[in-house]
Amino acid sequence: MLDERQQLVPVGLPGELYIGGDGLARGYLNRPELTAQSFVPHPFSAKAGARLYRTGDIARYLPDGNLEYVGRADHQVKIRGFRIELGEIEAAVVQHPLIREAVVIASEDQPGNKRLVAYCVPQNGHHLSLDSLRDHLQKELPDYMIPSEFVMLETLPLSANGKVDRRALASLNGNASDRAATFIAPRDVLELQLVQIWEDILGRRPIGVKDDFFKLGGHSILAARLMARIQQLLGINLPLATLFQRSTIEYLAGLLRQREESAISFSSLVKIQSGGSNPPFFCIHPGGGNILCYIDLAHHLGVEQTFYGLQSWGLHEANVAHTTIEEMAASYLKEIRAVQPSGPYFLGGLSMGGVLAFEVAQQIQQQGEQVGLLALLDSKAPAPGPDISEVDELVLMEAFSHDLGLDLERLKFSDHEFERLRPDEQLRYLFECAQTSNIMPPDIELNQVQHMYQIFKINVGAALSYMPQSKAGRIMLFRPEEYSMANEQIGPAGWESFATEGVELYVVPGNHFTMVREPFVKTLASQLRTCLDAAFEETQRVAVGTHV
Repeated sequence: MLDERQQLVPVGLPGELYIGGDGLARGYLNRPELTAQSFVPHPFSAKAGARLYRTGDIARYLPDGNLEYVGRADHQVKIRGFRIELGEIEAAVVQHPLIREAVVIASEDQPGNKRLVAYCVPQNGHHLSLDSLRDHLQKELPDYMIPSEFVMLETLPLSANGKVDRRALASLNGNASDRAATFIAPRDVLELQLVQIWEDILGRRPIGVKDDFFKLGGHSILAARLMARIQQLLGINLPLATLFQRSTIEYLAGLLRQREESAISFSSLVKIQSGGSNPPFFCIHPGGGNILCYIDLAHHLGVEQTFYGLQSWGLHEANVAHTTIEEMAASYLKEIRAVQPSGPYFLGGLSMGGVLAFEVAQQIQQQGEQVGLLALLDSKAPAPGPDISEVDELVLMEAFSHDLGLDLERLKFSDHEFERLRPDEQLRYLFECAQTSNIMPPDIELNQVQHMYQIFKINVGAALSYMPQSKAGRIMLFRPEEYSMANEQIGPAGWESFATEGVELYVVPGNHFTMVREPFVKTLASQLRTCLDAAFEETQRVAVGTHV
């Protein structure tokens, strides 16, 4: 049993198993390079020409003289300066009573950033909590040997000769059911920005706000990079020890919110996804003013597509809210042109966001610039409507609940019960439901939700009183199969009179609220991707023709 320098290892420590003696083979047939690599001079023999064969097996002597097999030398990896024997981790994993088989590999999602991934086959019929498995390993292994990710499989993939196919393992995804049960997406822009930093530094996606930085493969070096990026983006310097106290996005966001009012300048424009060479797509908020509903859409459009969301200016309590569609559009266009000074511009929006995108497009054209695409996601065309003061408060409150992502029917709360509550009680009820359902961060207070509701009413009022003064060229209108707005039939929704080049209608699965969520958003993204690609090609063709 020898170490890397071919020195004898003491009892209890692992080393590579070498074989010698008179019965040793001469070498590999017609493979001189392999023979030289595996048949090495015997360092402890006085016999001329004596050699040892490197088996590649890692083992150790036990105190009773027996040899314990640990693993393969070619399964050793070096992570952050530690030499790790993967077989030793595998042996610890299968010691858990509910694990039948396990294979551990070192995955390198980003150059120089290796992390351990364990692929496990549970005992038949058993469901295993990943936290219980981590707790078990923490008793058996040092922290640097505990895998950052566990993937539960029914069987391990095998190669043609019946051995575990380690290359096939690397392409398998994590346990979707366990992930879905605990995953919580970002609930405000601050959490979204932190998620983007974590995904970039850790080289994995998606990351939820309750995921643990160190369990995802983070370590002290990456932690230092993380804090530096937070300071660079948000202008707030958090001590590194903060991350070691509680290493979740939810916790860090709570600390940052306590300081952000004085340290962070508010912007309506939020980069949801950094892309490649494609021109950016700007998507404007629906009635609630929030842009988190576009996260899944941005991801499914592909990594090449830069995606910006525009949140309501009035969401920040220090800002004076705009009260008309024209004012909102002018403010958003100013921020759009700050990152893209000239056209063509590619615009979109869900519900009221589509109306805002339409007005932004009109103002872009008035400034002599080109609109490459105008995509409206189930937006109703402007039409004379009642004043916001004439709209029933219960109707507004229920619409606000949907905007938050709450379904009162699913909460088993009847319209009759809701109607019996005073408006302030209704809002408190929605606030408590949103926090219980992890729709809102735990440190958000009722007065902040009251402010969100006032902004919602201002936005709805602006949409009800808006009448365009000009027309767009072509409109791409996406309507859901399960139409839920006023039981209206699927169709152009009144936009024909506002498009000089017509309305292209696309029907997608879901309803007004679910069309931008999983699993329906995949179809929406696919159709929108086709429209964007065609619009990119058309603007390039026109640009080349103009230049010629």
